[in-house]
Amino acid sequence: MIKNIIFDWSGTLSNDLTPVYTATMNVFKKLGLRILSLEEYKREFTLPYMEFYKKFRNNINKEEVDKLFFKEINSVNEPKPFPKVKAILKFLETKEVKMSLLSSHPQKKLEKEIKDYGFQKFFVEINGSVHNKVETILEIMERNGFESNETAYVWDMTHDIEAGKKAGVITVAVSWGYQPKEKLLKEIPDFLIKDIEELKEILYPINKTKNKNLK
Repeated sequence: MIKNIIFDWSGTLSNDLTPVYTATMNVFKKLGLRILSLEEYKREFTLPYMEFYKKFRNNINKEEVDKLFFKEINSVNEPKPFPKVKAILKFLETKEVKMSLLSSHPQKKLEKEIKDYGFQKFFVEINGSVHNKVETILEIMERNGFESNETAYVWDMTHDIEAGKKAGVITVAVSWGYQPKEKLLKEIPDFLIKDIEELKEILYPINKTKNKNLK
């Protein structure tokens, strides 16, 4: 039985692709890098995020990128949660599922967005500005007493699949985020869902039906 869920934020719960893309391209402009189209950005973006920046200039400094991005992400339009997200979080809360959040999104910005969405009460932990997701998943589980076979990691990028597998948790990919489902499927997550309400269907029988949603 799944008792715990670690959620990604950007592209999973928060529909922030447009503001994040805009902020990132503003950073590119200030760094003198070539501006990417939205489709190029979706194709090239990867995590950890410094690997993405280093595709375009190898000697970029992380502190400089973080400082520029934090300024730019606070100057663009505010994102909104995906439809049905609040309803599913309320449902999981009624089932006493413990939920935490893990994101590379800047901590202060992440906290502000969660407050704006009215999501604070749902999470036992909010972890932003994360660079090493494997390490942070393991830390979340240790702090909260989560067992790996009772913990699902819900996310939208191939890097997250790798992180979840290395951490030994159940991996649940979502098809509405930063990367297309075809790319996600190549990494063989335990589940791929097309609607967040599908979490209800896989939450309890998940250990018996692994991979059946991979289609």
